[in-house]
Amino acid sequence: MTVRRPKTLCFIGTTITCGALDRDALGWPGRLTRQLLREGHSVTHYNLGIPDQTLPILSKRAEREAQPRLETVEDALIFLEPGHADLAILRDGRRRTDATTFEAHLTMTMDLLDTIAPVVLVGPTPVVEREDALPCRATGEMVRYSNTTIAAVSRRMAILAEQRGTLFLDLYTEMAKGTAFAASIEDEHGIDPGMGGLKLIADHAHTMLAPLMVADDAPHA
Repeated sequence: MTVRRPKTLCFIGTTITCGALDRDALGWPGRLTRQLLREGHSVTHYNLGIPDQTLPILSKRAEREAQPRLETVEDALIFLEPGHADLAILRDGRRRTDATTFEAHLTMTMDLLDTIAPVVLVGPTPVVEREDALPCRATGEMVRYSNTTIAAVSRRMAILAEQRGTLFLDLYTEMAKGTAFAASIEDEHGIDPGMGGLKLIADHAHTMLAPLMVADDAPHA
């Protein structure tokens, strides 16, 4: 991927992008943008996260919401985060969104968004696994979440990103280090991080994005 001076960051995603449990109302996209601004970079962002959407639903709105925000913008990046809802395991053992459907919609969505701006693919975060299934917040179905499934999907997303020459934000590997991220998770399903976990994601994203902030967007005095 070749990107110069990313000035506008567009975050299209679900629960993790939205940052629903953030008492500062920033989410990790807002925290990342705030850090870049503090460093003197000229950058703005759009948080287009909607909790609990599956990828087939997200794919219907992604281009429609990104296009009017970025059509007159140069040097933008689109962060695409397919959510945990796709990876929920139903009572019969199936994933809510099967692997073939997930990959087809992911490829289609990235193809569409790539015509607008370069895409950064955001992988899923680890969860705190619960012994019993709980009602899905969106549909009421009884579901559970497995880190084994999430890790496998993250690895597959990394391969797809590499094949496309797309940056991949590997949140599963990074957030599984240590216990800080898991300790920050506050919701009953074991998914949504609070402020501490969102800061960890923002810090990791900043490490990845910093090399793209080139000399003509260097911090000013």
